[in-house]
Amino acid sequence: MALAAAAALVAVPGPASASPRATCAAGRVCLYASFDFNRGEEDRWHDFIGDDSDLSDNIWLDGDFAGTGQSMDDEASSVRNRAGCTVTLWQYPGYTGAHSTFADGANDGFLANNSVGNNRASSLDIWCA
Repeated sequence: MALAAAAALVAVPGPASASPRATCAAGRVCLYASFDFNRGEEDRWHDFIGDDSDLSDNIWLDGDFAGTGQSMDDEASSVRNRAGCTVTLWQYPGYTGAHSTFADGANDGFLANNSVGNNRASSLDIWCA
């Protein structure tokens, strides 16, 4: 009985201890509100596991994984792609306008150097060949 109680204590997972500021979980695409994945800035981020045709209905998360109330539309400044597929950020909702494509494993801390640009992404498309 003591052995079962000890095993139960070991099997209990702890709460998440960090935001994806420095990382992005496998199978996800992470967007960040500031350049260089929020380095030195307020931690505002959001992760995705599928397409999103309109980022205006999403809000940034903070370092404690709580919603900030701030819309993500036209606010992304950096991206990490761990989706296992290619990701395209689009300027307008519905996957239209200027766009930039990121291969699996890509990290771009400065979206201003891309066609989609800084603070202009309004939709996200994850696609696997």
